[in-house]
Amino acid sequence: MQLKNFQTTTIDQLSNTFLELWKTGKYRIPLVFKAPTGAGKTIMMAEFLRCLDDNYQFHEDKAYVWVSFGGDESYMQSKAKLYSYFNEGTDMNLKDVNDLSEGKLYKNNIFFINWSKIKGTDKESKKLRKGGGVGYGGDAVFDDFIKKTRSERDIVLIIDEAHTETDTHLANEVVDLIDPRIILKVTATPKDLPNISDVSQKKAGFVEALESDVIASGLIKEKIIIQTEEDIKKLENKQLSEDEIMLELAYNKRLELKKYYKELGLDINPLVLIQLPSDYKEKEEVQANLKDLVLSYLKQKGIKENEIAIWLSGNKDEEKLKHITDNDDKINFMIFKVAPATGWDCPRAEILVMFREITSPTFHTQIIGRIKRMPEAHHYEREELNKAYIYTNYNKSHIRDIKEVENENKPPIYYTKLKNNIERVTLETTYHQRTDFNTLTPPPLWQKFFLQTMDDVFGTKLQFVTENAKVTKSHFDLSTTSVNNQIVVNAEIESFDNFVNEIKEKGKNFDYHFSQLDVERLYNLLCFEELKKQGDEEAKYNPSRSWGQLKSAINVWFNTRLGLDRPVYYPIVVNELLKETSKLKTTISKALKEFRNKYEIEIREKEEKDIFDLELPEQETSFTEDFEKIDGINKNVYEEFYNRKQYLGKENEEKFIKFLESQKNIIWWHKQDDSGRNVFAIEYFDTQEKKNRLFYPDFIIKVKGMIYLLDPKNDITAKSQETADKNKALQKWIKKNQSKYNFEIIGGIVIEKYPNWIINRKENYIYENDKEWEILDLK
Repeated sequence: MQLKNFQTTTIDQLSNTFLELWKTGKYRIPLVFKAPTGAGKTIMMAEFLRCLDDNYQFHEDKAYVWVSFGGDESYMQSKAKLYSYFNEGTDMNLKDVNDLSEGKLYKNNIFFINWSKIKGTDKESKKLRKGGGVGYGGDAVFDDFIKKTRSERDIVLIIDEAHTETDTHLANEVVDLIDPRIILKVTATPKDLPNISDVSQKKAGFVEALESDVIASGLIKEKIIIQTEEDIKKLENKQLSEDEIMLELAYNKRLELKKYYKELGLDINPLVLIQLPSDYKEKEEVQANLKDLVLSYLKQKGIKENEIAIWLSGNKDEEKLKHITDNDDKINFMIFKVAPATGWDCPRAEILVMFREITSPTFHTQIIGRIKRMPEAHHYEREELNKAYIYTNYNKSHIRDIKEVENENKPPIYYTKLKNNIERVTLETTYHQRTDFNTLTPPPLWQKFFLQTMDDVFGTKLQFVTENAKVTKSHFDLSTTSVNNQIVVNAEIESFDNFVNEIKEKGKNFDYHFSQLDVERLYNLLCFEELKKQGDEEAKYNPSRSWGQLKSAINVWFNTRLGLDRPVYYPIVVNELLKETSKLKTTISKALKEFRNKYEIEIREKEEKDIFDLELPEQETSFTEDFEKIDGINKNVYEEFYNRKQYLGKENEEKFIKFLESQKNIIWWHKQDDSGRNVFAIEYFDTQEKKNRLFYPDFIIKVKGMIYLLDPKNDITAKSQETADKNKALQKWIKKNQSKYNFEIIGGIVIEKYPNWIINRKENYIYENDKEWEILDLK
């Protein structure tokens, strides 16, 4: 790969600074590497590490821990980039959580991990960080791995995207554990810059790749252009909704850029990214389906279905997305909600449409990086092709430096079903759920009560329209005919990484009137929000179940008391609900609370434990892109077996699967998921956190007349208190339920003890007691 001149210069500076800091012999020296988005930070880091490895004057025994932020898989993307780059030759070995069983890092190893794996509270994180093994007192898996490494060699800590959480108490605890010689912080926007004195005294280091150099190299675009006031005014009389105006501007700009590429003889197809609002998922049922609006608009423009790609949870066009990053791909528009994962680069993406969230608008800056890059890593004679374009209905106050949270549930893309003639089993399972049953029911009773409350507060009466208008005029502006919104316009942004400050400085807010469609959409969401924001427990109702009843009651009051039609009173209601406080809002709260008190409506929200018989495995199942098909599997219950690509314990479980495949007496085996109502689970008491949890045994195995419930562990996780708690619950469950079934049930913790697998079936589990273990014989 040919590096740009600025990249070569920056790598030399980084190498020299690193070596100078290393020579001091001190620990925890911060070295900030500032490089703008699009500069190729990961590639520069890869070359920097290779230069250190190849430096014949630098033979220090050290290993690297690379911590990434962003989505859960961001560390794997970094690892993949380095692996691809290092194919050109290096003796550096790349490791991740699946290599923890090696016990330590060796010289020049690079260990990749996501910050959320170290600090999180999910199952994977607890396995990594939970200490105190059963009768063992050992360290947590990750902690022990780091301590063993540190006892033999120095560690360099690399923090990728170091502008986020690394100054928290927990971060300090992790740094204390690693105790690195140098902390290399890689970021476009550093939180803390070292002072000149510390740099001169080699107490800290600072290396910067200038954004102007990156732009001059042609890697990224020169400017971001926000819609102009003139753009909006040209379309104001077309009777378009606010969202349709943004689509129209983007559609026209794409055609313009396409024409310029054609004039230059280039086969480059500019891509428009369309970001749907990231309102709470539960709100989708109360607002007009914006995805359908976008698709309808594009269809009216003659855009064919095969020119549109969708990247949404539960709806992802895998086939269309395969080659979307190619410059000549035929996809013209991509619809998404959460920003495509860090590391997703599509240089032909040049136009971004961002629809604002209606009730809590926040402009997320992360997506801007997706339209920064140049298609061929150089600029063109036609200036318009060297710019990125954003069309959005946000205003200046909405734009803050908040990064996108990349946690959207991924859609399934692989499907498989049970093999023919599989005899399923039924087992008693437990499921925990928190349920909210609160609703404004029955609707006629609620509506009557609300109307009476409004009449009492405002002094109105049914059929006295003229008098009602007089007594309410001090509370409502009945002359209101529109709902106003402000849109940011006229900004040309020259620094991508200073986007927020520049747009606030250069941009202007333009007053725009909502269309009738926009007003109704906003009304629905405000009813939802009004229910969601209630602070008094007695005024709380399930927003998803009750927003319609609230809206209906408000409509009836404005129609029957003030004699107004919907197009007239909708703007009045919306403007009242948009205020911080109003008589209407306080009356709604009063009605919600008193309705419950008068009719003794129970507050029904609780943690429920549902115990029921579950027939399993499921007839059909599906998997996301995080899974891969494993060939050569014959005894799995499904026609095809898929396993997660990366997880703690993967190597051990796949060894166990090989063992199962070798057992002649097995009729079928099934590997369970670790959550969900349709997964067999046993309740256990977590003695460390003093609460009830669910245990999902990893494997259900059927042999003639018997069912095995087995949970394989390695020699580290088998020592944990969590494992002891789970085994105790499993043995109790078997004793309690065995008499219900006409087959024998055997369950326990299993570990490999070459050449066998052994099982512990004791209620009072002690890992170190060899007498408690017996050879696993699947007869």
